[in-house]
Formats: sequence, C-alpha cells, structure tokens
Amino acid sequence: MEINMKNITKVGLSALAGSLAFTSVQAGDMSISGSMITSYTKKGGYSTTGNPLGMSKALTVTGSGELDNGVSVAYKQTITDAMGYNDSELVFTGVPMLGDATIAMTSAGSPLSAIDDLTPIAFEEANASVGSIDDVNGADGDYGIRYTLADVAGTGVTLDAMYVPKLGSGDAPAEKGVSGDGANAGNEDAYEVVLKGAVPGVEGLTFAVGGAQLNKSATETVAASDLDQQEGTVNLNYAIGSLKVGAQKSVVDVQGTAENIFRTDYVGVSYAISDNLSVSYNWIESDKHRQGQAGAETVSQEFDSISLSYTAGGMTIGILDADVDNATYTSAREQSARAIQMTVAF
Repeated sequence: MEINMKNITKVGLSALAGSLAFTSVQAGDMSISGSMITSYTKKGGYSTTGNPLGMSKALTVTGSGELDNGVSVAYKQTITDAMGYNDSELVFTGVPMLGDATIAMTSAGSPLSAIDDLTPIAFEEANASVGSIDDVNGADGDYGIRYTLADVAGTGVTLDAMYVPKLGSGDAPAEKGVSGDGANAGNEDAYEVVLKGAVPGVEGLTFAVGGAQLNKSATETVAASDLDQQEGTVNLNYAIGSLKVGAQKSVVDVQGTAENIFRTDYVGVSYAISDNLSVSYNWIESDKHRQGQAGAETVSQEFDSISLSYTAGGMTIGILDADVDNATYTSAREQSARAIQMTVAF
C-alpha cells in the first residue's frame, strides 16, 4: 500500500507539473479576513482556575488567480496569535486529467481530522474544555498533498484523501528546504482517506467514514519494535426540521512495546430554537485499553455537556457547561468547566 501511495503521488505531481508548464498567471484577487475571540472560563474539580479571561485572534490572507491554460490557483496563509505564519495552502482546480477534483499542497488540516466529531453541537464539543481524548487526527498539521473529489461518479459522495511524505514534519519549509528531522527523523509517511455524503433514499441522513495509517517508525529498535498507528471513524447524522441527532464511533490503535487501543463513542442532539438561537446536549465515552499487558485495565472517560449559541450578524455568543469523569484516562479524576465566549468575525 505504501508503494502504491507513493506512485499515486508521483503521478499526481507529474500531471500538475505538466499542466503548469509554459503558463503565466493572470491578475488575481487578494483579501484578508479574521476573527477575534474573548472568553470567561471557570473550572472545577481536579482543574484550578487562574485568570478566567482569555482572548485569541487569527488572520487569514487569501489570494486567487488563473493561469492562461484555464487552471485556477488559490492561496491561503493563516497568521496566528503570536503573529507567526501557519497553515499554508495552495489549491489547484481545473487541472487536466483530474476532472472536477482539486489538488492541494497544504498543512491547513487533514481529511480525517476534519471529521473527528461530527455529532450536532450548538457551540462546542463536549471535550472542548475538559479532559483529553486520544482520537482520530490523521496527519493534521503536516504539509502534504490533498486530493478532493466533491462528487464521485454522480453519487454526491465526496472523496477526500491526503498523503504526507514525512509524518511529524509540520508546516511547509522554505522552498528547496526539508523538514521533519530531529525528533521526527525516524518517522516515515502517512496517508488517510475519507468518504462522506448523503445516504441514498433517506432524506436528512448523512454519513462519514475514514481511516488513516501513520507510519511512525522507520527502523526497529529494542525499545519500540513497531510504533505504527491506525485510526478509523464512522458517523451518522439525521436532521428533521430544527432537530438534529448524531452518533459516531472511533478507534485508534497505537502500537509499540505497550500497545494502547482507544475506543470512543459520541452522541449529540441539537435543536434550533430560532434562526439565531440553538441548544445542544453532547455525550462522549472514551476507553483506553493496554492490549496484551499483564494486569491491564480499561479506563473510561465520560463527558457530558450542554451548550448554547446565539448569532447576530458577525458576532456569536456561546455558553458551555461540561463535566468529565476519569479525566485524561486517570481513575477518579473529575473536571468541570463553565464558559462564555464571544466571537467576532471580520
């Protein structure tokens, strides 16, 4: 499978390079957008609260243009709180031999990470402020090649796949540069595939299914003979009028001298009281099991939360009340959080 993925990558890059040869870019557009978030959070249980006031902001610079052979090019760069550059993305559409698909060079998220929890929410996921889940994340944050076909053979199903040559390499290095040395030098590649769309014949029912292979060890050592990681998830959501319900299950298998398997179940229900006001209840149970270990035990985190959101123009106010038992897979550790947040988009 690894060889096939590398061959597919070479074919895709060859097609892209051929389509861009001897072309020029016509004048395009540039824009900048962003958001500002301010919050008040009060924690309880095992957690302690310092200064409850928080703030973050982000800017996104986007640009687009068209080559004289009809290929469209879009660029995106995120600027973080620390005014550092992050999450680069270059997207090509209309590339010959790719049909309606897009191909991107990107570190702005990965297909599997985007569907880690699709259960309906009004404001935030149940684990947004408490606990910590080992859940599907793919190669999120790494710079790789992403292929997206929005409509597979007229079914309305979206195919989203990504290949990262070096797991753990982070954002794109400078041109002609390399990344992923040092602590991640032993890693190999990673790939992930996601299918999502409407379930035929059932109005309001949607699905998402995806998996990832993360090759974390290039060589065998005494301490860790095999650190490869497999991830998978499946989701079903149903909407009827203002009511949405959803369920999801994820499995993460982290191999090594002490193999850990994480199984997580999600349930969410949301209701739109009006066009501006929504409320939801979300529940998560995440089990950690040490596979094949003497005296191994399963520890379960259990989350539940109620959230509410109110939107007025470019402003959203969200309220969250969340609790977790056995936080971070530690028995008898309880955490809670009460938060109110205002987000302004500009």
